[in-house]
Amino acid sequence: MQRQKSVKQSYDKLSERLTMAMEQVNKLAETVPKPFYSAPDQNILKNLLPECEDSFFWQNFKKAAPIMFCVAIEGDEGLKQMRDMSFIEELLKTKSIL
Repeated sequence: MQRQKSVKQSYDKLSERLTMAMEQVNKLAETVPKPFYSAPDQNILKNLLPECEDSFFWQNFKKAAPIMFCVAIEGDEGLKQMRDMSFIEELLKTKSIL
């Protein structure tokens, strides 16, 4: 009998704590500004292809990235060895295809 009371009391205390916590959360949510989203521009897809072209930055990055990668790898012997193994593996795959 006493166990039922203690379980009921624990349940009631937990229910009260949850109610108070939810009230606090709701008050906080009311004070937070909500963003306003408008409908997307209907002409958004008309300029799609020019927007997808790479900018000068990415065109230069495509050329510079392999060089930057190799320079970064040269400082670490473990990474250098992994790079060489990867390169050899790709060569062997290409050789097997031919």
